[in-house]
Amino acid sequence: MTVAVVVDSTSDIPPAMREELGITVVPLTILFGNQAYLDGVEMSTEEFYQRLVTDPVHPSTSQPSPGAFAEVYERLAREHEGIISIHISSKLSGTVRSAEQAAQMVTQVPIRVIDSTSVSMGFGFLGIEAAKLARAGKSLDEIAAQVEALIPKIRLWAVLDTLEYLRRGGRIGRAGAFLGTLLNVKPLIEVRGEVLPAERVRTHKKAIARMVELASAEAPYKYLAVLHSRAQPYAEELAEQLSAIHPREGIIVAELTGVIGVHGGPGVVGVTGIKQD
Repeated sequence: MTVAVVVDSTSDIPPAMREELGITVVPLTILFGNQAYLDGVEMSTEEFYQRLVTDPVHPSTSQPSPGAFAEVYERLAREHEGIISIHISSKLSGTVRSAEQAAQMVTQVPIRVIDSTSVSMGFGFLGIEAAKLARAGKSLDEIAAQVEALIPKIRLWAVLDTLEYLRRGGRIGRAGAFLGTLLNVKPLIEVRGEVLPAERVRTHKKAIARMVELASAEAPYKYLAVLHSRAQPYAEELAEQLSAIHPREGIIVAELTGVIGVHGGPGVVGVTGIKQD
C-alpha cells in the first residue's frame, strides 16, 4: 500500500477492522488528575468506564502532541509514498492542529491532514474508505478528494443519559440550550462540527425510535454504525430496528472510546452513517 492511513483513537473503528485494513491509530490522552493514560493503549474502554463512575476526580482529555504525530509519520514515511491523516472535528479537539503541525515537520513524503467535522465512527468510516482506496492503488490526491467529498454526507445523532459530562468537559457547544430545561428528559443531540441540540425525549426507548426515524429519513447509507457507551442492549435494539434501512450484517456496533466517554458519560446510544450517493 503506497498511501498510509492515520486516524486518532476517537474514531472507534473496531480493532479487527483497523488491523485488517492497516489503519494506524494515534491515541489521545485521558487524565485523572496527574495520572495520564494513552486512550485504548494504557487504559481500555472497560477500565475507563469503571473508573469514570467511581473516581471522585472527573477526568479530562488531551490531544496528541505534534511530536507524537511526527514520530508516527516518520515511521510510516519509510514504507509509504504518502500519508492521509483523518481526525476528530477541530471544533471538538485540538488534534487536527497537532497533526497539521507535525505534517509541517515531516518532509519525507506528502501528508494530507483532514478535519472530519465529526467524531467516533462518523469519521471512522472516512478512515475505512481511505484505507480501501489506498489498497486499490489510488493516489494520495485521489484518496483525499474522495474522502473530503464524503464529509458533507456524514450524519450522527445520539441520546445522552445526562448532559452533565458534556458540561464538565466543556464540549457542550450549543447543546447548552438544553441546560436548565431538563427535568427527567433525555437530550438528543446531533454532531455537525460541534455538538448541537436536536430534541428532548422522555426515555431511551423513545429516543431510539426517534433516531430510527431521523436515520431512515436520510437513507440509503454507504456506511452505518450504532454507537454506545456501556449500553450494549440499547445499541443492539437500535441496530435491529435500523436493519429495515440497511443490512444488519453491514451495521457496525461500536463502543465509544474513553476520550469520548469523558464528555458523554455512560449510557450514550447513537447512530452515525455516511449517506449513499
